[in-house]
Amino acid sequence: MLQKLFSLGYSKTFAERYYQLWGERALAIAEAMERPLPRCFRVNTLRIEVPKLTKLLNKKGFQFRRVPWAREGFCLTREPFSITSTPEYLSGLLYIQEASSMYPPVALDPKPGEVVADMAAAPGGKTSYMAQLMKNEGIIYAFDVGEERLKETRLNLSRLGVTNTVLIHKSSLHIGELGVEFDKILLDAPCTGSGTIHKNPERKSNRTMEDIKFCQGLQMQMIKVALENLKPGGILVYSTCSLEPEENEFVIQWVLDSFDVELLPLRYGEPALTAPFGVELSDEIKKARRFYPDRHGTSGFFVAKLRKL
Repeated sequence: MLQKLFSLGYSKTFAERYYQLWGERALAIAEAMERPLPRCFRVNTLRIEVPKLTKLLNKKGFQFRRVPWAREGFCLTREPFSITSTPEYLSGLLYIQEASSMYPPVALDPKPGEVVADMAAAPGGKTSYMAQLMKNEGIIYAFDVGEERLKETRLNLSRLGVTNTVLIHKSSLHIGELGVEFDKILLDAPCTGSGTIHKNPERKSNRTMEDIKFCQGLQMQMIKVALENLKPGGILVYSTCSLEPEENEFVIQWVLDSFDVELLPLRYGEPALTAPFGVELSDEIKKARRFYPDRHGTSGFFVAKLRKL
């Protein structure tokens, strides 16, 4: 079993960790990660209604299935030519987005008129989905530190017709400087990205435990700042594209132990791990969710929804 994980290119450390976490299933997860994911897209309801766009694409020979957790989300089952060369894509009627990435905005459920923050916004997929759910009403403060990635975000938001978003070229650790109390905050946190091996195969061998510790420290800082700037009763959705419990369940356990918050149940995905590496965590952690390539046909993904009390 471990030999098979080594043969796929996993380092000894990570092969052993994954076997410890999932037993024989670790191989099914790793093998599923070798296969490309289906290309998925989201209908941009700021510009067109879902049935209208799906009809236009069907006429051109595109076929797709619905993403269970996203009313506007679809995954292609037949793509006669690249969907990104269609006038529908070029004019911002749709946005290419991985299915699991559609879940955090849906879980956050931002409403028209609310004040929302996106703490790591580039390249704008989740930001633009939130703007769509808010019908371009209210305001989104979208932070990112990467200048080039923010340029890409600006272009994406412009193409999609998003008008309720302020882009801020700064770390969201400085969110308090705005002096704003937020109704809702999305933190799609910087992470080791071990759930994205289908597009970043080098992560099988070049990540270390130090990378995980570094990311965990940053994730905790960002959550602390988010909760400090969230209204009482406000919602924080935390997500990563990492498989590592240290960046997921252990972070959420730390939040439950350190802050006056409650974890809210999520409908889709598998319950999060409650005893990773034999460490007993609160039973509440099951309310957070994991997505896996072998069962959900997505990247490896983690989502937790917290309410500030």
